[in-house]
Amino acid sequence: MTFTLLCASLAGCFGDDEVDSGEYDGPIDLIVYYDTTAGIIETSENNGQTGPTTGVELSFDFADTTSDDGSIAKIMIDPDDGSDPVEGDPADNAVISYTWMTHGVFTVTLTAEDDEGNSHSMMVKVKIDMHIVWTDTNTASASMQFDATPDCEDGDPLPDRITISSTVENPGQIFGGNSDVAWSLNNPNEEEIASGSGTLGNGASETWDYTTRDIVEG
Repeated sequence: MTFTLLCASLAGCFGDDEVDSGEYDGPIDLIVYYDTTAGIIETSENNGQTGPTTGVELSFDFADTTSDDGSIAKIMIDPDDGSDPVEGDPADNAVISYTWMTHGVFTVTLTAEDDEGNSHSMMVKVKIDMHIVWTDTNTASASMQFDATPDCEDGDPLPDRITISSTVENPGQIFGGNSDVAWSLNNPNEEEIASGSGTLGNGASETWDYTTRDIVEG
């Protein structure tokens, strides 16, 4: 079974004119280049055992950021996932990379500070989706729970949609027969929001695909 949680990416750059709606008349010209501001986390669960999670690493290049008052002494990003901000010295490396391990739409703060103590920040949106592959074998009844609440600090917004693809197999046996299968998708209030059913012949399999936008926290 696979679950994909999708939040509601392009290469280019952030500049003061494109990102900030407020007026800034300070000495720092904050320009940050990026390859993408989106990605998808991959994780798995096999017979109750959680597998490795592959996060999304994004990079932000501050090399073209300048200050009229002096040199840029510090660059920083706040990833908005509850982690501490990440700082860098542009004299050593003007690129800051960070790996998100949780899904959500994150309001990331990019900051540059010069050697005179002036600082300037801009905020950008980073969209991280999640894909879960779940496997349960040798069972006649399987159940999985997952939390759709995003891990950004304010918990908003909820995923735009959840896509499910579930395949059930009736193992082929010498004296095997038909098996009935039923799917049920419940929300955290134990209310059923979707269901499916079918009959599998000996050695046959059937897939139930469903996409929902009826998403609540939990």
